[in-house]
Amino acid sequence: MSKSNVCTISNSFQDVRLISLAAWRQAGEFSPRDRGGPYVVTQEAIDPEDIKGRADEYVLGRSGKWLALGHFYQLPVPERREQFVFGTAAEVMQIMSDLPSKPVIMRPGDRVEGDAEPAAGTDEMATAIQAAKAKSSGAAS
Repeated sequence: MSKSNVCTISNSFQDVRLISLAAWRQAGEFSPRDRGGPYVVTQEAIDPEDIKGRADEYVLGRSGKWLALGHFYQLPVPERREQFVFGTAAEVMQIMSDLPSKPVIMRPGDRVEGDAEPAAGTDEMATAIQAAKAKSSGAAS
């Protein structure tokens, strides 16, 4: 995660990253689903309530609230799928357009330290998210 140009979290379309999970083995289980779906919406940002101003990566939920990626990976996979994975880009656009101007961050406890991702191979959804992020940023897989 690059610390340069990282701003306070927002609900702006311009600040988010739409990550396609179309290559995920379980992608076909989502209905409705468009050609590029399913998707997760992420944002690298700073929590305005973090007095140390540390950048973190957040994922947008259907509730319109953001959750730190480390906490997201701690949730059971069925809950992640239900609350944070969108089948179509149109669904993402609708959620984003309904967001209030001030973002809300879910804070289920203390900040998760260390690696925000599960160990490779132990979580297919995490592996798919990381592969899609690497592919979209032009990094080698």
